[in-house]
Amino acid sequence: MLAATFTAALIYLTVQNSGALALGTACWNERLTRAGRHGSCVVSQPFLIFGHGKAIHRMDLDGKNQRRLVAGVASSILLDFHFREERIYWADKHAGIIYKMSVRGLQREKLYSSDKHISGLAVDWIRNAVYWTSREKGKIKTMDTNGKSEKTLVRHLTQPSSIVIDPTKRFLFWLSGGMIPGVHRCDVIGQGKVRLIKTLQQLKALSIDHRDRRLFWVQFGLQEESAIASSDYNGKALHIIDQPLQSDSLRITLFYKHVYYTDAASRAIKRVNKYTGGEGFHVNLKQMAKVPVDIKVVHPDKQPTADSPSLLQGCDEQSGNCINVCSSTAEQGVCKCSGGFALSKNGFYCEDVNECAHWNHGCSLGCENTPGSYFCTCPNGYTLLPDKKTCREIISCEGNTTECGHGCLATDEGPVCVCPKGSVLNEDGQACTGCSSADKGGCSQLCIPISPTRWLCDCLPGYQLHQDGKRCIASEPSPYLLVATLVAVQTINSDGTEGQTLVDEPRGPIGSLDYDPVSNHVYFASTSQKIIERVHMNGGSRRSLVTDGPDSSNGLAVDWIHRKIYWTVTRKSAVVSSTLDGLNVTTVVSSGLDKPTSITVHPLEKKLFWADIGHQPKVESCSLYGTDRTVIVNTSLVSPGGLTIDFADSRLYWCDGGRVETCALDGSKRLILLENHVGQPFDLAVFEDRLWMVDREHQQLMSVHKRTGRELQRLLGDLVQPASLVVVHPLAKPNTARLDNKPVVVTSVPDKALNDESTPQMALNRTALDSDFEAKTFTDKMVSGERKCYSAEPCGPNAKCRVNAGSPTCSCLEGFIGDGHMCVDSQKMPPSMTTSHPGNSVESCPSTHESYCLYQGICFYFPEVESYACNCVAGYMGERCQFSDLEWWELQQTEEEKRRNVVVASCAVLLICLLSIAACLIYCYRTRGFFLKQPSADNVSETSVADEDVLGIAKDGIHEETTSPKNRRHGPNTIRRTSVPWCLLLRWRPTRYPATARVSRQTPTSRRNSQV
Repeated sequence: MLAATFTAALIYLTVQNSGALALGTACWNERLTRAGRHGSCVVSQPFLIFGHGKAIHRMDLDGKNQRRLVAGVASSILLDFHFREERIYWADKHAGIIYKMSVRGLQREKLYSSDKHISGLAVDWIRNAVYWTSREKGKIKTMDTNGKSEKTLVRHLTQPSSIVIDPTKRFLFWLSGGMIPGVHRCDVIGQGKVRLIKTLQQLKALSIDHRDRRLFWVQFGLQEESAIASSDYNGKALHIIDQPLQSDSLRITLFYKHVYYTDAASRAIKRVNKYTGGEGFHVNLKQMAKVPVDIKVVHPDKQPTADSPSLLQGCDEQSGNCINVCSSTAEQGVCKCSGGFALSKNGFYCEDVNECAHWNHGCSLGCENTPGSYFCTCPNGYTLLPDKKTCREIISCEGNTTECGHGCLATDEGPVCVCPKGSVLNEDGQACTGCSSADKGGCSQLCIPISPTRWLCDCLPGYQLHQDGKRCIASEPSPYLLVATLVAVQTINSDGTEGQTLVDEPRGPIGSLDYDPVSNHVYFASTSQKIIERVHMNGGSRRSLVTDGPDSSNGLAVDWIHRKIYWTVTRKSAVVSSTLDGLNVTTVVSSGLDKPTSITVHPLEKKLFWADIGHQPKVESCSLYGTDRTVIVNTSLVSPGGLTIDFADSRLYWCDGGRVETCALDGSKRLILLENHVGQPFDLAVFEDRLWMVDREHQQLMSVHKRTGRELQRLLGDLVQPASLVVVHPLAKPNTARLDNKPVVVTSVPDKALNDESTPQMALNRTALDSDFEAKTFTDKMVSGERKCYSAEPCGPNAKCRVNAGSPTCSCLEGFIGDGHMCVDSQKMPPSMTTSHPGNSVESCPSTHESYCLYQGICFYFPEVESYACNCVAGYMGERCQFSDLEWWELQQTEEEKRRNVVVASCAVLLICLLSIAACLIYCYRTRGFFLKQPSADNVSETSVADEDVLGIAKDGIHEETTSPKNRRHGPNTIRRTSVPWCLLLRWRPTRYPATARVSRQTPTSRRNSQV
């Protein structure tokens, strides 16, 4: 017996050891740096881990090498991993148990089992902690990776879920549900809780992009419309792309430029570009047997540790607490602060030293404190001298021969050129460079000043900052050009190489060209035939849409958002529009035009721009409906044309003879870009940093830098009368970004670079940059005029930010009234508010009326009329938003049913009355002859009786008849009474005969008796 037991135990240990060794060769990437269980994993290629059925699987990003990592897990789990420890963590959502397991061993460890409402799981790979959210209890809890030190960080939350972490910044992020869903943030010790995003849409599947420091989530509207949204760590720089997704079992994860997500309908894992979206690409090669329930990308870049300055500096930049500063495990950590900081009294964190509090630290006029440093400032009209401390007034230099780009300062050594705040002098000592200068500090898109002499280049979503720290490069695919010539419409790559031909046999010379990025259709028009046609980008048959199209070059524009075509008709002096199918042709502008030619559209601003080459050449604009007409440029023009818009820079470009010019969308900041260097430019197109143009004089395609006009490149020659061109790229015609029906400005936070006068192209360390951003220093105070709306306080719903007199202001959209932060639909207001008080102010309702509007409706108070109103969210209506669309429909149907029943009942009563009247009339008509018919002369009786004795009519309509003795049946002198119809009483009046001429009258009965 003892021998058998010992043998069984030996066999069990052998099997366990062999199994462990078999799995011991397993790793994140199935290979070790050295043999044995104590080797470390090396991952060269990223891969996915995901829940599949009751197991956890892995799969390469190309869909290959799918295999099972962990078996016997629940079907509904939440996943995360610890790359350095080579462990997978998962939570059974229904059982409320958190496990971990090494990829090298068979044994799983149970860490926690006291919460059956786990809705989010995150692993801190730097501090070796696990965080999770409890949806029902409204808590965020934490413990170490060994299952100890369990505690609650945050309480009293509303349905928290989808928690993620950035340990390098010590931030936790999560989603909240309830009546007003949102995205929230706090630090890893539960302090500093703030709401970043507030929306009315349902939020799901939060994920984090550690590389770009952005949050990504999926939101669903009331009609199940879905979108992928993102923001920076402060809830700003919102970016939203419409993306059809299924809400069931949806999870997302990010890796570099792609978002990976689970699709329950197709049982697949798909990916899309994180900034442009599009059709989802299937990662798995074949349909899975089960729906994937959670997903993560495993790679060292997903859990960075090098970007953790707080571990090296000794003080956490967010909470200020000392962390991990021990030189050895036996010593106690000691905080040491860098320059500009001082140790707190308790010695646990570093405090900023306010240098400006000590006599302005030597600044002559103004001093601005920043974390760890300071700088001197000067008021408007003054400039800072080279000593960086003294301010001197800017005055005009008499007899100055120096051509200063901004201003001149008279000094003892002579006139000196000066620059505005946020810019510095170039090496030539004349021109200025910086965010406040025309060159925007050399930045391709966004320029953010962080001190008077330093600035930051940044890019919009979908763009990546080039290694030079200035240029912004669009993400894939590569842009290309559509060029219309006399004989064809063809594609040309941005480097000048020719592509395919879309139209090779036009019905006439093509003078106008544009395309729709949504349907991928190319629209073109013949100036001689005046026909607008379209063809698919992939080829196919052509379709004629409009037979009375533009008769001038570049006179066609496609609105890809509002789905319309606009064109100019020179012979009719009009601007006309139609749908994309050529229907509903409408004249937009017809008065005050002479010879309109080139036209372009800005759907995001809802504006049209066109050129008029009449006797007073000019460039004008108006709304998409022909209102708000404005002259943009009307001086120094001869024959403007080739209008195009730079959507990233909000500038308008046009060509005029041998000159190319540009200005802001309101006509300000006009600049001559090229003059007499490029032949005769005929049409323009702009994207990224390049401005393309077709030259009819030399029959060629060229490009220059869009801001300086330099770097001229001749890309392609021998074109046959080139007439029109456009750039094709998903970002060349950007879509509008919205959250809760709010106009949202889109920016991004990709790789950044810092520039100053000594190192204008030096890359900035990400740590220093992010600390500048999070400290909210001078960055938030100095933003160039063109981008002030980017950093301004967000406007309210149904409002838009506009820059007026150099400062951003919020104003309500058309059809709404308010102060820009509170805007109400004027059509929903009582007539007394919209007609009698068109300019009344709108205020937020006092606290006593917070619950006046139901179902998340926004309450407004009109002080001039002392009345309250509600702006209902989509799906609700009523005076207090008390009805949902379905309830309102049901009430309307009930009321309609009541009205219908009343009408039916009324019609029935009316019909009965008519039938009764008709019956009475028929009865009267048939009996009239019986009572009123006069006797003939032959039937006159010889016996005459007195009139009053023979006939008597009672007052109650009774006819009395006296019978003769011969015909009596009822005894002597019997009087028979018969009823007379009421209708006969109205017409029958007995005749009184004189006593001397009495005539005997017989009743019909007596006549019949006598005849018998």
